[in-house]
Amino acid sequence: MAGVNIQISSEGLEKAGQILSKISGDTSKVTARVINRVMDGMKTDATRETAQKYYVSASQVRQSLTFKKANAGSLMGEMISKGKRHNLADYKLSPTSPKSGKNTVIKGAVEKAVGLKTLAKGERKIAFLVKRAGGKYFLFYRIGYNPAARQWGSIRAYISPSMPQIIKNEETVKVVQEKAEERFSKRLNHEILRLFGATV
Repeated sequence: MAGVNIQISSEGLEKAGQILSKISGDTSKVTARVINRVMDGMKTDATRETAQKYYVSASQVRQSLTFKKANAGSLMGEMISKGKRHNLADYKLSPTSPKSGKNTVIKGAVEKAVGLKTLAKGERKIAFLVKRAGGKYFLFYRIGYNPAARQWGSIRAYISPSMPQIIKNEETVKVVQEKAEERFSKRLNHEILRLFGATV
C-alpha cells in the first residue's frame, strides 16, 4: 500500500481561508469540499499517466486507488494505492504461452519506454511458463545450474513491481501535483462565485 501525497501549499490554503472568511463563516467545510473535488481529478490524472507509461490497463490502475477524504477538522486528503507485487505475466510477456517443439525465448517488460527484453538468458538461469488456475500462464525461472550433476536448483516466480510502486513514478507524481494545484485554484474560484451568488 502506498499513499500519493499531493500538497496544496500552506500559502494557498491560507489565501483560500482569507477569501472564504469574508463570504462564509464555514471556511473549513468549503475548503475540504474543494480538496475532495481536486482528488477526483488526481485519480483521473494518475490513471492516465500510469497506463501511458506501463503495460497496465486504466481499469487496473483505478481499481487500486482509494481516497482518504478531507473534512472540516482535517484539511488533508490522500490518494492511496493498494496492491501486491505481480508476476511479470501481469504486465507484458512474449509469447504468452509455450510454443511446442521450440526452445522458446521469452521476453517481458513492465515499462513501455524500456520495451521487451529477453529474460533469464544464460546457462545458470532459465525462464519458463507455467499454467495456473484460470488457464493463464505465469512466468517462473530456475537458478543455480550444476553442470556436474546436470541439474537445476530452486524455482522462483518472476516478480515485478506492485501497482503502488509504478503509480509513484516520479514523472507521474509531478504531473498529478501540477494539475492538482491548477484544479484547486479553479475549484476555489468556483466555490467563491457560488457563495457570492448565494449571498446576493
